[in-house]
Amino acid sequence: MSLNRSGKFFIPVFTMVMAAMVAMSPFAIDTYIAALPDIAEFFGVKLNVAELTITLYFLGFAFGNFFGGPLSDAFGRKTIALTGIALYGLASLLITTCTKIEYVLLLRVLQAFGGGFATVTGNVFIRDWYSGKQVARFVTIISMIIMLAPLFAPVMGAALIHWFGWVSIFWFLLAFAILLFLSMWLLIPESRAPELITRKITGRQLLEKYRVFFSNKQSTILLFAISLPMSGLYVFITAASFIYIKYFGVSQMRFPLFFSANIVLNIMLSFLNTILLKKHDAEKILRYGLLLQLISGITLAISVLMPEPQLWSVFASIVLYVGSLGLVFGNGTATILNHNPEVAGSANATIGIARFAISALIGSIMALFHTGDLIPFGLVLFFCTLSGNILYNWALRIKS
Repeated sequence: MSLNRSGKFFIPVFTMVMAAMVAMSPFAIDTYIAALPDIAEFFGVKLNVAELTITLYFLGFAFGNFFGGPLSDAFGRKTIALTGIALYGLASLLITTCTKIEYVLLLRVLQAFGGGFATVTGNVFIRDWYSGKQVARFVTIISMIIMLAPLFAPVMGAALIHWFGWVSIFWFLLAFAILLFLSMWLLIPESRAPELITRKITGRQLLEKYRVFFSNKQSTILLFAISLPMSGLYVFITAASFIYIKYFGVSQMRFPLFFSANIVLNIMLSFLNTILLKKHDAEKILRYGLLLQLISGITLAISVLMPEPQLWSVFASIVLYVGSLGLVFGNGTATILNHNPEVAGSANATIGIARFAISALIGSIMALFHTGDLIPFGLVLFFCTLSGNILYNWALRIKS
């Protein structure tokens, strides 16, 4: 049983289910950040080792995207989404039984693989049924909704940790996965045209879909132009506990307030984006979003290079950086998908792969070369946004 697309309830239900599916990773990360010091203490390891559970999540998510995108072109979006959600839930359950940090690290990769496997189908469901500015508006609206996850998840995570311990976070993620699985199974129809579902794909065919995407030079450059700034977000998420709790001495109960401020501005600018899309192209709005983010990168770099970095200057720069993504991510994703309708699944997968692979690489380097100050973090975010602006302007020159 699935809802009829012509029914009056379809669009709101579809939007909420897609948003919940795309929110799998924000929930898996943001409910968990404040628990990192407790997890490090529980397993008797250093904080930077516990932070690898987030870094490895990015890596597992990238692999899930890599396989999920092309497989959704061959087997259908719904089948791949349900499989990914099931893996995510299973890993969440198994983590509650872990007695060693090594097991948690491995299972976080499995959890992330399932999350990436399912999440990659979200924007492709949209691209199958809609086109042009409609794609940008849908992606932006869903981004606004899923930003409620990072807004409330740290508060929820802090409360769960306080009352029931860090393991309770994974019981919550299991319950979330079960509810999402049932919603997808019962309510959402398959969006892939039946004649296009072959239910078979070879390794060569899988790689061919990526070759088709990367043969488009402009799309390839745009991919990195939006992935590098987005990677800065996940670098911040990995480092947030250290920045606020360890470096500036913010309490665990106050930490969600600092973290959630980023999401509030992101939601506000995402809402503004839906209004701007009525009169302007997604590519034009994307350009101004990247420029706004570059300003935040410059102010952050200056702040962390000061002899004694101040909490409020670092905080304001980070909020502007994350908030400006409300003008960047939806428009960038829509632009790439609209340029590659024939391989939309692989195109969307490539966006996720690039974003999380770059995040994992930078996050691993930062964890290994932890200096005890904010300079590496600030300079990395500046590099991410500067590179994004340079690459986007390069892509525009290719188009013209």
